[in-house]
Amino acid sequence: MKNLKFKNQILLSTYIIILSFLLLNIKSVANMFLHLISISKPFIIGIAIAFLINIPMKFFENKVIEPYLKKTKLKNPKALARALSLLVTLLILFVLVNSFVNFVIPQLGKSTSSLISAVPQYIDSLESYVTNYFSHINIPDSIHANILSGLDKVSSFVIKFANYFISNILGFTVGVTSAITNFVIGFIIAIYILLSKEKLLLQCKKFTFAFLDEKYANKLVEISHLVEFKFSKFIAGQCMDGAILGVLCFIGMTIFSMPYALLISTIVAIAALIPIFGTFIGTALSVFIIFMVKPITALYYLIMMLVIQQIEGNLIYPFVVGNSIGLSSFWILVPIFVGSSMFGVLGILIGVPLFSVIYTLLSRYVNKRIKEKNINL
Repeated sequence: MKNLKFKNQILLSTYIIILSFLLLNIKSVANMFLHLISISKPFIIGIAIAFLINIPMKFFENKVIEPYLKKTKLKNPKALARALSLLVTLLILFVLVNSFVNFVIPQLGKSTSSLISAVPQYIDSLESYVTNYFSHINIPDSIHANILSGLDKVSSFVIKFANYFISNILGFTVGVTSAITNFVIGFIIAIYILLSKEKLLLQCKKFTFAFLDEKYANKLVEISHLVEFKFSKFIAGQCMDGAILGVLCFIGMTIFSMPYALLISTIVAIAALIPIFGTFIGTALSVFIIFMVKPITALYYLIMMLVIQQIEGNLIYPFVVGNSIGLSSFWILVPIFVGSSMFGVLGILIGVPLFSVIYTLLSRYVNKRIKEKNINL
């Protein structure tokens, strides 16, 4: 008994010493942590890529290829199904990326360059339009002056932003080159992970059970499965929803001959990855761009997007995303505000499914406690 008490005191003292050291050297520890993250960035990217590729790959493997190969009576259909499903997924990704690079990016670059170079002209036209419009309306001179002053401030900001964007293209290119290098290394790592994911998962499972009690190890495995399920459903649903919204926007803009259809549709599709507020952010940016070019057309675009958002919100989103993350609209706001304040857009994308996991685990625990107390609510 004394030995056990002495052992616990030694452990507690060790924890206190380690915690004190970390708190007293918090800057050094943080710098070391950031340095380790920087070194392991290709591996982190590789794990992220493997996770994303595994979503469609798992579909092809479990639903299409493996059931077909089992009928052929091959000796090892699962290994062949894994290789073929990975190959099919990579071919589809290659076609999509190649199409994006050869067709979409040149058009986006052309539209962006044209928009930036024409910003001063658009702003002058907008100021003339506003001046002519208000000249026919009896409003106080002070209000008229405030409107023109506001337009001057907006035009000054837009021109400064355009100049800043152009002057920082070189730095942006260097950053992109570094990102591409990490991405290529990460992509190679992801291929190895996907080809031997069962073996790697088994090794992680063995490591977990070796150093944790069986009860806690089983709980950790259960939580990891829940995390994988929530993140997969969220990412797949949001990407599909964003792609559909972008396509609908492009079709509508093409039919009504609105300017910068491809650029604006891409903005809307990317912004839609952010839950709840994404479509509003993308629409606001798009309205601003169109308003500089054709003010009246911006109103028509806004009406069109309101119709598309009603279709997307009531028909597409429930069908594509559904209740996969298990959160109501109110609870989705919590990780959006917390995640955005801490890590920006990345915090939102990670925070929503992560909060869904916490919410699910907490709900299970609360329901279990209520059941143990024999309470009927």
